[in-house]
Amino acid sequence: MSMKDRLVDQAKKLASSGRVVRVVSNDRVMRLATGVMDAKNRLRAARERAAEAWDILLNGHALPNIDPALDDEAGVHGAAPARAASPRPAAGGAGLSTVEEAVSSSKAPPASARAHVNGVGTNGAGANGAANGAGTYVAAAAEQQLATQMASRTSLARIGGRDVFEKAYKFMTADNARAMGVYPFFRPLDFNNGPEAQLEGRTVTMLGSNNYLGLTTHPKVREAAKKAIDKYGTSMTGSRLVNGSMRLHNELEEKLAAYHGKEAGLVFTTGYQVNIATISALLSNKRSVAMIDKDDHASIYDGVRLAQAAGARMVRYKHSDPAALDSALSEITDTEGALVITDGVFSAQGEIASLPGIVEVVKKHKARLLVDDAHALGVIGPGGRGTAAHFGLGKEVDLIGGTFSKSLASIGGWLVGERKVLDYIQHFAYSFLFAASAAPPCVAAAMAALEVMQEEPWRQEKLRENFTYMRTELQRLGFELGKTETAVIPIYIRDDLKTVMMWKSLLDDYALYVNPFITPGVPPKQQVLRTSYMATHERKHLDHALEAFEKVGKKFGVI
Repeated sequence: MSMKDRLVDQAKKLASSGRVVRVVSNDRVMRLATGVMDAKNRLRAARERAAEAWDILLNGHALPNIDPALDDEAGVHGAAPARAASPRPAAGGAGLSTVEEAVSSSKAPPASARAHVNGVGTNGAGANGAANGAGTYVAAAAEQQLATQMASRTSLARIGGRDVFEKAYKFMTADNARAMGVYPFFRPLDFNNGPEAQLEGRTVTMLGSNNYLGLTTHPKVREAAKKAIDKYGTSMTGSRLVNGSMRLHNELEEKLAAYHGKEAGLVFTTGYQVNIATISALLSNKRSVAMIDKDDHASIYDGVRLAQAAGARMVRYKHSDPAALDSALSEITDTEGALVITDGVFSAQGEIASLPGIVEVVKKHKARLLVDDAHALGVIGPGGRGTAAHFGLGKEVDLIGGTFSKSLASIGGWLVGERKVLDYIQHFAYSFLFAASAAPPCVAAAMAALEVMQEEPWRQEKLRENFTYMRTELQRLGFELGKTETAVIPIYIRDDLKTVMMWKSLLDDYALYVNPFITPGVPPKQQVLRTSYMATHERKHLDHALEAFEKVGKKFGVI
């Protein structure tokens, strides 16, 4: 080995040592580095804000509407004023939660840096970077490059001018992250069989799926979808309003209503559409108020934005805090009506909403309540019936909605409640009226999954056993897990770059697939590796994951 090769090899070992990795990913060090490197962009942003203020002073133009989902200072009842806030509603999906936006001056790392990511040449995706041994990571210069982009990416959306594509051409972070092998999103799976999947030809243990009951590959669910294709074809090619309603849709609506003990049900094309349609239809004028938990899902926020276009108001209350909700509802006028909207299980935290207190406050103020049970159905409550059933409050919650894309092993959405209310929604929600109806195989698969859920109660029991075991063991290892009580278990890292680096190590070195959530997908200091568990995970999958978490957690100084 030549002297040059020996020096390069020693440099690689030094860069990947636990001590160097901990120093490079130290929060204070990274704040200092990113602050210095982003000085130019901060000055430019300050100039832009000053120009806007001057324009308002001269011409009286109003400031652009602040997105309340991105700024705690936009008012959260019961919350202390935030010094630095840029949260976004949690993704349950997950929504784009990392390496998202770059500053206009971002540049790709030099060819020499790209050529030595992970100590070997990269192929753009970085999946083969572990070929020369575990414990090799992005070089320090590349890490600082990425950290700079991550710290300043939110300025990109402010770019404007004659060409609306300008910001797209200046968006470099995803390209650079792919080149450095640290881009965690939109990576196509070759195959996904539940507890295990294939990614770029490699088998990985899947801890990043919402297939809670493991029904996507259940023989009965598969067969139902096949039979529906044979009988009805692949699509209705129209909306429910005109030619897109079938007896199949009505049958599933009746079964969902009976399952939840409600009068009626309504089937949608996606779970996201459930919230957009329901909220915009019910809050359709200036005397309507959307009262939402600060950490509600992005689909709830988007439904509220549509309602705001019709004149409705939005008020956010402190996360899962009935007292804050009580305070907020006390301030609405006698001529206003409020719809309180909360996730049943919060998709990033795995936390169950404080529904008993929320229901008491809602009844006190004669408001109405919508619970999004996307991550609760099949997971909690007797028979997997969700949050309201978990607390014995099924009759007290006005509307319960959710998605087919998790425990129901399909694509679509559902809503249950009073018949007259659902009848109004399906006649007044544009996003329901003018959207193509759910495809027959999707509806049939969801209906079969609902039946299997009730026929095989062991699945919910096994799921609870699995996530209880993981929660207990991760806490024993010293990880911070928050208030999770469900199949979603977040591992708090509280640092953007460290979260991404740990995600990469888990995948490259231990073939463990998890989801990294960093700002602005989560509030500052709330960065997590989100893990999700299934009834079909075997103990060997869980123990392998625990071994990987312990080693990576120690390497990065998290435990």
